[in-house]
Amino acid sequence: MKSEKIIYVTETIFNIDGGDYCNLNLEYQITDKETVENNWGMALLFENEKLIEAIEYQYGFYPKKRELKSSEIGFKLPDYKPNKIIRYEENDNGMHQLGGYFSEEFSQPEHNCVAPFQYLGFIDNKDKFFEWLPFKVHLTCPIFLDFEYVFLDYSNPQKPIFINRDEVEKYGTAYDEELNQNSYIKYVSKRFNFVEDTKFSLIIQSGLPRWIQGIQIPKCPKTGNRMKYLCQMCRGTETEETNIVGRNDRFQGYFKKMNFWGDGDLFVFFEPSSRIACYFIQNT
Repeated sequence: MKSEKIIYVTETIFNIDGGDYCNLNLEYQITDKETVENNWGMALLFENEKLIEAIEYQYGFYPKKRELKSSEIGFKLPDYKPNKIIRYEENDNGMHQLGGYFSEEFSQPEHNCVAPFQYLGFIDNKDKFFEWLPFKVHLTCPIFLDFEYVFLDYSNPQKPIFINRDEVEKYGTAYDEELNQNSYIKYVSKRFNFVEDTKFSLIIQSGLPRWIQGIQIPKCPKTGNRMKYLCQMCRGTETEETNIVGRNDRFQGYFKKMNFWGDGDLFVFFEPSSRIACYFIQNT
C-alpha cells in the first residue's frame, strides 16, 4: 500500500541529496503550505518515504515542476518540525523593544573599533516563543562597520564581552568621514510583540529565516554547536538623536533611520548554553 507525504520548504537553490547544505535547509526552512504559497519555496512529494517530485513556487504563482537530479530521486523523507514565521506587531505595551539607547541596565562592549556600537533593542525571554533564552537579550552591534561576524559573550547579560574583538577592530567603514568612537545614534524606541504569520515582516521577525544570500548558520566559538536563530532585523526605527553629520544628503540619509548596509538585513543567532550571540549582515 502506497503512503504519500508532502513537505514544504522556503528555499529552492540546494540539492535535495542528504548533504550538509541540504540538511541545514531542511532543518531551518521547512514550514507549511500556506507560508510557501505566500512567499516562495518548494513542495517535496514523497511516496513510501522516498522523494518522487519537487514543485517550485514563487509567491504562489506559476508553480512549476523541478526536474530532479539522479542524486535527488529517492531521497529519504527526513524527520522534521515545521518552522513558523514570527513577525513584528507594534504594541505600546509589547514585551519586546526595537530601538532605544544604552542605559544602566545595559552598556556596550569595550572596543576600539573605528565606528561605535549601536543599541538596537531587546527580546524578552518571558515570551513563549523565546523561553529557550536564558534571559532578556539586549541587541547591539557596530552596524556601520564592514564586518563579517560579531561574536558577543553575554555571560554578564548587562555588559557583554567582545569575543572576536581583535578581528573586528581591523575592519574599516564606508563612513570614515562621518564616524569615530564618539559618534552616537539614539533610535526611536518602539515596543512590540511577536505573532505567528505566513508572511515575512519588513521590520523584525523570528522563527523562519528569510535569506538574502543563502543559508548561513554560524557555529558557537566556545561549544562548536550550530547556533539558534534568534531574529532578523530588516528595517528599524527612525533616528531620535545623533551627533553624526553626513558629507552630503545621500550619506546623511543612512543615519536618519536604522538600516543595515543600506538594503541589508541583520541576522542574530544565540547559543543558550554558552550565552554567545552572533551578528552578521546579508545584503543584495
